[in-house]
Amino acid sequence: MKNVFNLCFIFLISCVGSAQKMQQVYIDHPDINKACFQFLTSEKSATSENEKIMLDTLYKISEQNIRETYLIGQIVYVSEVGEGKHLHLNKDGKLEYYRIKYEALTAKEGTEFFCAERLRLELEKKFQSTSAKLKKNPLDLKARQELETNLESYLKFSTAAQGKSQIVRNFLFFSLGKYMKGDQGLPVSPCEFTQKILNPITIATSDLTDPDSKLAWAANIQIFTGYELGFTMAGYCK
Repeated sequence: MKNVFNLCFIFLISCVGSAQKMQQVYIDHPDINKACFQFLTSEKSATSENEKIMLDTLYKISEQNIRETYLIGQIVYVSEVGEGKHLHLNKDGKLEYYRIKYEALTAKEGTEFFCAERLRLELEKKFQSTSAKLKKNPLDLKARQELETNLESYLKFSTAAQGKSQIVRNFLFFSLGKYMKGDQGLPVSPCEFTQKILNPITIATSDLTDPDSKLAWAANIQIFTGYELGFTMAGYCK
């Protein structure tokens, strides 16, 4: 089975000649997110043969001697709203960046970016799905349980992003500003929130040099603490 896979992969690479195009071939693969998480954590084993094949594919793509230009996003501070921005879901459910940037990446860097983007997309969809449920019914117990699951997924993602490039760690940034208006529901639980995301913030901002990104993080940390404090004082957190 593996020999057949290797022959197929070699054939595809010879035809496509691009790590980025190869990544796009597998963008909707059912095992892509699991394999991407394993790839970012440098895991080599998988729970099933299909997952192992997908994981092997990511490693083989990352080993190509190719450097290509990727469309990435920058974290920006938006003074008009007093908070940082990075990405959002468009009407088609795809990630869009507030400030587009093009950057040349090696196959390994590009595969790490591709995987981080896939995992961040999955997280953003979870955040929005849960907040929509709570906007409709704030007492929905199942949705409230999802809050904890969302935060747990985010924390696992932050662990996978640790030690990676800044463009990968930028995916740890997310804005709570739009949810603070009181009519958008909640994406994550506010209870002990700042304590739980202290490590992800440290991972994301380690060696951060861009002034705009620093300002964006500083503004959003204030939003995070206000988010938790408001719900705690309201008796939401026990």
